[in-house]
Amino acid sequence: MTDLPMIWFDRPPDSSIVDLIKGRALLTWPNADDPLDGIDQAEGAVVGASIIYDRNVFSVSPNLRVLSRAGIGFDNVVLSDATEFGIAACNTPDGPTISTAEHALALIFAVTKGLKQSEHRLHRQEGNYPASHDALELAGASLTLVGLGRIASRVATVALAAGMHVTAYDPFESDQRFEELGVRRAPNLIEAVREAQIISVHAPLTDNTRHLIGDELINLMADGVFIVNTARGGLVDDSALLRALKSGKVRAAGLDVTDPEPLPQGHPLLEHDNVLVTPHVASATGAGRRRIFAMAIDQVLTGLSGSQPSNILNSEVWPGRNSR
Repeated sequence: MTDLPMIWFDRPPDSSIVDLIKGRALLTWPNADDPLDGIDQAEGAVVGASIIYDRNVFSVSPNLRVLSRAGIGFDNVVLSDATEFGIAACNTPDGPTISTAEHALALIFAVTKGLKQSEHRLHRQEGNYPASHDALELAGASLTLVGLGRIASRVATVALAAGMHVTAYDPFESDQRFEELGVRRAPNLIEAVREAQIISVHAPLTDNTRHLIGDELINLMADGVFIVNTARGGLVDDSALLRALKSGKVRAAGLDVTDPEPLPQGHPLLEHDNVLVTPHVASATGAGRRRIFAMAIDQVLTGLSGSQPSNILNSEVWPGRNSR
């Protein structure tokens, strides 16, 4: 017999994650075709983005008290349903910051330097490579960040160090934050994107921001703009992006997130020479993964111990089932 709580993972954790929790809780995860196998025994859950956590899941999880999303985004967790069932839902907003910011910067450098196109010319043995290569020098280039949260702030710091001029639009951040970072504040989204040479998207996905980067906004951008998205695929209208790439309005794009995700084989974005797509791996470094899961586990164990987790998303539920 043991008094340790049972924590469910939506996929088998690797050994480094198991080491983080050893002696603090018991672990379980699906070992059958049923993706929810074992959740009915769990008091806590550490989850990713592949399953929608709503009343259908919570109704078969009678012991579940705390659920932590291993990452920033929580659009696959229906908070109203979690609250109705008395389940505290959390996320780990600090975990992916460093790795995701670095990936966003890597995409910015890759697409503005035309690395994919240059490699393809080399594979084709076209010759005369310097003459056909026309990269953007980033020192003095204008970068606009759509959102200025944790990840975007780190992107801004590195971009400024590289000599870029950084503007951001974020109605929820304070003037003091902009001043601390040395980032110019745009009064609205249109002004933010109008003159930018590079646009990096760092906004949350909501009903209001879905397809934020669509025909209307793209048409207001400078000709030949570069677009990078490491936030959520639904923020960019793929059809609008493809039209803009075809017309030359958008010179190139770097995407770590797409809609759908992952993109199916043969999707036009995968076939486009001016689009670099990675399969939502921005936070997937060894250090980043360990940090994310350490934070997610701590959120769950804190809640199960009777203390309110620091990153609870539905604080109105507390203590919910944790009052038992």
